[in-house]
Amino acid sequence: MDDVKPQYLPWQADILQRALSLQQLQHLPHAVLIDTSSEQDISGFARYLSMLLLCDNPSDLSVCGVCEACRMMQAGTYADFNLVTLEHNEKTKKINKNINIEQIRKLIHEVYLTRQYDRMKIALIYPAEAMNQSSANALLKTLEEPAARVLIMLITHNRGRIPVTLRSRCQSWSINPPLQEQALNWLYEQGVEAATAASYLQFAGGDPVLALELKQNDYASLVAQFKSRFSQFLRGELSVTDLCRGLLASETSIIRRLINMTLNAYCYQSSGVDADAGSRPGADRHSAQALLDLRLRAQYQLRVEENNLDLQLQLEDVLISLKLILSRRLI
Repeated sequence: MDDVKPQYLPWQADILQRALSLQQLQHLPHAVLIDTSSEQDISGFARYLSMLLLCDNPSDLSVCGVCEACRMMQAGTYADFNLVTLEHNEKTKKINKNINIEQIRKLIHEVYLTRQYDRMKIALIYPAEAMNQSSANALLKTLEEPAARVLIMLITHNRGRIPVTLRSRCQSWSINPPLQEQALNWLYEQGVEAATAASYLQFAGGDPVLALELKQNDYASLVAQFKSRFSQFLRGELSVTDLCRGLLASETSIIRRLINMTLNAYCYQSSGVDADAGSRPGADRHSAQALLDLRLRAQYQLRVEENNLDLQLQLEDVLISLKLILSRRLI
């Protein structure tokens, strides 16, 4: 995260304003838990918030960029800012799945050292949900007995995975998702045409950053192609291997989203409701339960970065299972 550019998005401004106002009133808490419903990386926001609180001359929500703290934060050399995040494992050549206890112990040691500058210290943990139980337990005592003029920030995409013992010792802030108009305006500013912005925002569940990523991956074309090929697969005109081969040209995260979207659509259909929670005929309780079970199983099977399973084999298994469930509905 050292090479991440400090920046924030319009709908994240409320959190910046809250933090800055509390600092100016000298009411900043010793620990804050910030959660976001977005799946997208918010490293840039985390760094910007830290930089804003350390800046000597902030103007509204802008950092001055020239004070000692700003210059050192931009260079990644500010000694009183400590970041704990997922590290690259030299043995596996992959990013670790968890924030381990040694990382937290090192952070705690840094927290209690004498400050090098006449400003607060900031300790940032992101993504905080990646702490394992041992890491969380190690951090607990520091939250219970905070050091003077130290702000500990836990930033998470899933606050439910943060132990209650930690949550109860932090002030909780949430980054609210943008309203549709704000999200669409942001997409227009990024060069997304009005004709496609709304559909991509719907694909992304209202998250404009994800919508932009999907647009850059031409997700709409992938959806249309998959629908056509999946129909061929259901009619027996295309093998599951050929169906999956067409998908594997896309990134794994895109494939997961497409499969999850397909399973969700069939879940709604079998449950007798549409995606907008409106009622519709054709409820099939047994198929709905089978589809819900398959959706949960697929979420694990297709997370191949974590479970070391073969993506094509898991895709084939999920799609064959889906075809069997749909076939039973037609009998």
